[in-house]
Amino acid sequence: MGGVIEDVAEFLFEDAEFGTALETFAKDNCKAFADESEEHKLEYTELYQKYQGLFESKLEAFLSSKGHTSEEFMKACQEAAEKGEEEDENAAFLTFLLALCDYETFVEMMRETAQLEAM
Repeated sequence: MGGVIEDVAEFLFEDAEFGTALETFAKDNCKAFADESEEHKLEYTELYQKYQGLFESKLEAFLSSKGHTSEEFMKACQEAAEKGEEEDENAAFLTFLLALCDYETFVEMMRETAQLEAM
């Protein structure tokens, strides 16, 4: 990897403050997901939007601190996605990044956190 995508990957995997912020959000909001039903409540969408806002603000601040722009990051992501995993090792990271931002993955994470907090 190289450049802006490598910097973001390092940030997501190694920055303790970023990880702590997401963990704190999950713990503070997981009670809404304690219900075992498969039904998705409107509150889930609202919390997902807050999660996305937190994620994006942390990412934007990081990009800015490294002298990168969100446009530069998006362009690098688009180029890596177009090449695919066989031609660009960043494409695999993009799959991971998209999973972090996926609504269903978010709901699953919040339900797992609710179960752990209930123990």
